[in-house]
Amino acid sequence: MDSSFIRKLAKRISRKNFIVSLSFVPRNKMKNFNKIYRKINKPTDVLSFSMREGRLLGDVVICPQVARENAKSFGSTFKEEIARLVVHGILHLLGMDHGKKMFDLQDKIVRSEINA
Repeated sequence: MDSSFIRKLAKRISRKNFIVSLSFVPRNKMKNFNKIYRKINKPTDVLSFSMREGRLLGDVVICPQVARENAKSFGSTFKEEIARLVVHGILHLLGMDHGKKMFDLQDKIVRSEINA
């Protein structure tokens, strides 16, 4: 995944100028974040923290170790899983909630990147 992926994502979601902080954290840090912010005492793959101040949408935090495990269980590559998590996090920052519409859009964007 490179910067062109983010540009394609921005075009797909009809937003030209936005800022997103993207962080990669180890399993123990992600577990701590998940416990604090979601009251779930285990690591997760991605968390989004919305700010929506001007062009700043917020923060997307990804745990590569969990992403790698998920890729194996989903039968995808690590690259595909990271792309999915970036898209997933940004869609949440744009106000989308889990549901068919969000997951369909997420899958369409990731497929277009992987098949590019």
